[in-house]
Amino acid sequence: MEFKWDRLVSQIKTLNYNDLKIFLIPVIVFSIYLGVLNPGIATIDTFNQLHQIASGHFTNWHPFFHTFIEMLCLRIYPSTLSVCILQILVFSLMWTAICKYNRDDNAKSSKTFKIQVIFTAIICLIPMNGLYSVTLWKDVLFSYFIMFLCFLAMVMIDKKGDVDYKFIILISLIMAFIAELRGNGMYVIIITVVIYSAYLFWKRNTKMGALLLILTMTFILLISSLNIAYDVEDNEKDAAMTKVVHMLADYYLNMDIEDADKNKIKEVLNKGEIKDHYMPTGTDPILGITNIKHYENNKETYIGLALKYSLKDPLHCLQYLFGSSPMVWNIIRDHWIGRPYYMSGEQDRLQSDFNAYYDKHKYTPTTPFENLSYANWGTPSFDFLNNMALGIEGCILDTILNNPALYMYLSIILLILIQIMVKSKEIYLMYVPNLLNIVMIFLSTPIQDYRYLYANLLVCYLLFIIYIGMRQRFRDNPAD
Repeated sequence: MEFKWDRLVSQIKTLNYNDLKIFLIPVIVFSIYLGVLNPGIATIDTFNQLHQIASGHFTNWHPFFHTFIEMLCLRIYPSTLSVCILQILVFSLMWTAICKYNRDDNAKSSKTFKIQVIFTAIICLIPMNGLYSVTLWKDVLFSYFIMFLCFLAMVMIDKKGDVDYKFIILISLIMAFIAELRGNGMYVIIITVVIYSAYLFWKRNTKMGALLLILTMTFILLISSLNIAYDVEDNEKDAAMTKVVHMLADYYLNMDIEDADKNKIKEVLNKGEIKDHYMPTGTDPILGITNIKHYENNKETYIGLALKYSLKDPLHCLQYLFGSSPMVWNIIRDHWIGRPYYMSGEQDRLQSDFNAYYDKHKYTPTTPFENLSYANWGTPSFDFLNNMALGIEGCILDTILNNPALYMYLSIILLILIQIMVKSKEIYLMYVPNLLNIVMIFLSTPIQDYRYLYANLLVCYLLFIIYIGMRQRFRDNPAD
């Protein structure tokens, strides 16, 4: 069986009531979350970005492109509600396009639309998706775009590489957004664009293959130029330092380290006993005792030490990598830190984090959109959503509904089933962006926030929609 969707591709241009129904489900459900959690969920990261916008002094501690997007939303309507609305609309539009492409509305006997409606309602009612839609994290938009890029890759494979310049412009823009929305996004996209361009060259669409490379890099450069236009200060967190010092702390405690090298490690981790601060799945305690200036002046030395002992005992290196990143592969959250949500049952987390950020930095809050607290804190509706989310964290539903590793394994199963139907291994190319994101998280900082791998869930939802659409087509057209 091969993909034969040319008729459906032409229908993409024609919206109908089925599309409106699919679109409205996330809009309505997520808007309820937003109404209850007014004005949305903000974190310490959010307050940092909001303060930059209010003060006009920008840094790239968080990717400026996401701060820029928030700034545009706040200029349209000076409330964090505007950013949440953008996120809700982005997901709803993307999901509508995905569902439309994977059904045939002219097939009267098809049950695909009904299944899509039921499944869309289910994923919207899963608390993680509702809560994330109103959380001001760069990871939310990043994950939405990863999902859509995987979808566009499926379209490209579906058409056997016979895509036009309009498609190339769209996929290039999506890749540029991903590259600029999060630190590891650039690495994900550089590899992805090379693979997808090579695919187009292989399919003898050399013009579009070259255009994909050129446009993606051009859009990335254009977005990066915003840093210059807004005089963004360069104080980006050194991700390599975070990983290296954490790795050296582990090696110091668990490997046979030469005395001279031990002394070097003590020079960079010199504010306390390493054993009292080392946490296998968290870097903050180790960063708290790191002499950052000393590391920056001796960066090559410490990177060299990490490589030296990784090569000396590769088995322990693997044990360290898997031990520090269980979120990537372990479907059961046991002793590793990290939470899917940013909620609290004891206090107005929005207000407390707002106060904590400004008190810590001794900044003066700027109204109107920085003085935040939940409008409905303590009401029955707020307590219901809040307690439901927190309750899920403490039971098996945390694995079933939230855990990124489970959805990675489910995605692999779905890809195999789809490959059996289409009889082509090219389908695995669509998972490349998400796979690269997983690999980057596995190799980078051992901080176990589900948001880093939220795309796992979204891409799995996408694969289910593809699988259901293809199953129905196979039943309606067994000759294919």
